Amino acid sequence: MKLIVLLASLFFVPMLWADSSLEWNQLSPSQQQVLAAVQPRWDKIPLERRQELIKKADKFSSLKPEQQQKILERFEKWKGLPAEQKDALRQRYKDFNNLPADQKAEVRKRLEWFQALPEEQKKTIRGKWQSLTPEQKHRMRERFKNMTPDERKAARERLMRLRENKE
Repeated sequence: MKLIVLLASLFFVPMLWADSSLEWNQLSPSQQQVLAAVQPRWDKIPLERRQELIKKADKFSSLKPEQQQKILERFEKWKGLPAEQKDALRQRYKDFNNLPADQKAEVRKRLEWFQALPEEQKKTIRGKWQSLTPEQKHRMRERFKNMTPDERKAARERLMRLRENKE
């Protein structure tokens, strides 16, 4: 998710007048290539934001080609999303960043657990989640949020056993 926001930030920069330092022609060819989408408005981007973008461009350039490709694919997917969905994702990202460190770790752990599942199981889980009403989803989130880590683990294990028995 962070990578999507990283690349999205390249295209959603503020259009305010900036200090004249860090001119486009002062960037390295690699930086210019990564930041090409913002070149037409580079001189209107505030200096602080330019510096952030340059750091992100350098970080992107230092990634392995496979990692860069994955980011570019995610960004293409991002560009195709409707504005409402982008707004919702930005809000979720903001909410995640406001969580305490222990809750962030728990979210990451749950995501890793889900990503480790076979594709068919992921598809089944997504389908069941999408079939719930917003109220049902809210109740499930609240119930899960109020569980202890041991209760969450036990609930996951029960779900897995139920799914295995149905197959």
